[in-house]
This record gives sequence, structure tokens and C-alpha cells, in this order.
Amino acid sequence: MNKSVMLALALLGLLVVWMLTGLAQEEPVTNTQKSEADQTLMSVVVSESNAQPVAKLITVQGQIEPNRIISLKTEVEGKVIALPITLGSRVEAGTILAKLSLQTLLSDRAQAVANLKYQEQELAATKNLFAKKLESESSLSLAQANVEAAKATLEKVNYDIDNTNIKAPFSGVFDRRFVEIGDYVERGHEILSLVDDLKLKMTAMVPQQQVESLSLGQQVTATLSNGEQLTGALSFISTTADAKTRSYRVEIIIENRAHRHIVGMTASLSIPVKEISGHSVSASILSLDNQGRLQVKGIDDENRVVVYLVDIIRTDANKIWVSGLPERVNLITLGQDFVVTGQVVNATKQG
Repeated sequence: MNKSVMLALALLGLLVVWMLTGLAQEEPVTNTQKSEADQTLMSVVVSESNAQPVAKLITVQGQIEPNRIISLKTEVEGKVIALPITLGSRVEAGTILAKLSLQTLLSDRAQAVANLKYQEQELAATKNLFAKKLESESSLSLAQANVEAAKATLEKVNYDIDNTNIKAPFSGVFDRRFVEIGDYVERGHEILSLVDDLKLKMTAMVPQQQVESLSLGQQVTATLSNGEQLTGALSFISTTADAKTRSYRVEIIIENRAHRHIVGMTASLSIPVKEISGHSVSASILSLDNQGRLQVKGIDDENRVVVYLVDIIRTDANKIWVSGLPERVNLITLGQDFVVTGQVVNATKQG
């Protein structure tokens, strides 16, 4: 065998050995690649969530007002001679809060009493003469009218005398005073204000888009600026909207038997209007998509990432209720920021 043939056979042998070596190494490389692929699956933590009936809330800002507040004004003129109640005191209905001078009114009453007595005597004499046909019927009618007029004058004077004592029309707090002892006041002069704080009302303006969901008697929860919570029933819904804001005034009556000083405080009012199906989620799992829509991420039965668009139903102290999810869903609670729709993940159930 010549050298050329021997060289060719040697080269062929080397080629066969090289090919066999490649085939032997092919399977281990494939296994390594598969192992590396398994190791690159993103790990996430998921929690199962089931839908629950949730009361949808209307939340508006309002304030606490007295149920009744009145500015007491004089019905007679005169000098203020007494202010017997200390400003800020709690008073019962009928309590005298201020007194005006009686001097001129007592003189008026004496004159009215004397005039009535005279007119009654005139009527008696006219009746006697009329019975004897010495007076006409018109004279008798005039005498009767004079007596009624004298009675009316006396009644008015007595009414004015009674109104020199300015009394509380209801139980409440003597809240403001606008005169001092010695002031001379005319009829209609503002003397003081009285506040009924036994019952208070929460007031707010509800947008026109939501007012149709309201009905009288609905329970309302108010959170005051100091963190205190109050409840009451919806007692009034305005028939007409405010001309500027196109919103409707609502009122909620609340009891205040402890006489707390909360009048004027701001309040956040939550009014439940209807129940819908929703899920309770943590704010940390909410995010926005590229169009600014609210979303959460979960996984399907094959551990593929699914994105759900959601709407907020309401927010509570430590959770958010959302709609738009299936009745039962596995939500990603950890690692959601690092996965995308359709990606297969390594999911671990939250303990």
C-alpha cells in the first residue's frame, strides 16, 4: 500500500473518531440546556382570592352643623336690664335669657285697663238705653266694637310685657350674645343665639351622577377630622341641584347626647348604595398599564401570567376592594413587577 492510500485512511479514521465524539457529547449538552431553562423561570408568590359581596360607597366631604340654631330678636323696644345666664351655659326651654325694661309698658297697661273698664260701662249704658228704645242699633254696635278694641289693646300690651323676658324656645346652649346691659334696643334687634346640640346634622353635597342611588333612611358613616366615627340615617335629599356645582345637598341626623364639641368639624361621609361582587386586595399589587388603566396580575392553571383590568369599588382602612376579577383567582402578591403577560412562572402559594 502506497503512502497516499495510508494517509487517506488515517484522515478518514480521524474524521470518524471526531464525529463519534460529537455524538457522545450531544445528549449531555441538551440536558444542561434544559436544566438552565428550568432555572431561569421567574419565581413569584401567589395568593388565592375569592369574590365576596361588597357594598359600593359614595364618599363625599361634609361638615357637622347644629340641627337647630336660632337668633333671638326682640318683639318690643326697651332697655336691656338683665342678662341672667352666663354665655355658653346649657339651658332648658322657657329659661329667661334676657330682660328688657317694663317702665313704659306698665303705664300702657294701666291706661289700657282703664280704657277697657270705661268702654264696658259705656256698653252697659247703651244696652240699657237700647232696651228702652232710646238708642239705635248702630250705637249699640259701636259700643260693642269699642269694648273689643279696648280688649285687643290690653291683650297687645300684656303680650309686649311678656316679651320683655326673652326666653329659650327649646333646650340648648346659649352660644352668642349681641347686647350688653344698658343697651337700648328696637323691635327686631338681635339679642342672642341659641344652639340645639342634642341632635346634630351632617351635611354634604352629592354629585348629580350619584344622587339617584340615594334613598332616605340609608345608614351613613362619617369620619371626623379627629378620626372619630359617627353613624346616622340619611334624613334629607335636596329636590333641586345647586346652580353652580350641580350637586345636591344631603343631611344626616345624628344623636349627641354626650354634648360633644364637634359642631363645625369637617367629615368624610361614606354612603353604601348597592352590593356588587369584588375582591379584597392590597394596594401593593395594583399597577397601571401603558394606557393608565388600573391592573393586577395573576396566574392561570398552567402558571402563565394573566393581567386583569380592575376598578376600585371602595377603600377601607387597610385594604382595597376591586371589581373585574373572576370569582376565584390566584393573584401574584410578590414578584408581579418582573413578569409579563403569558410568561410561565414558578409559583409558590402564600402561606
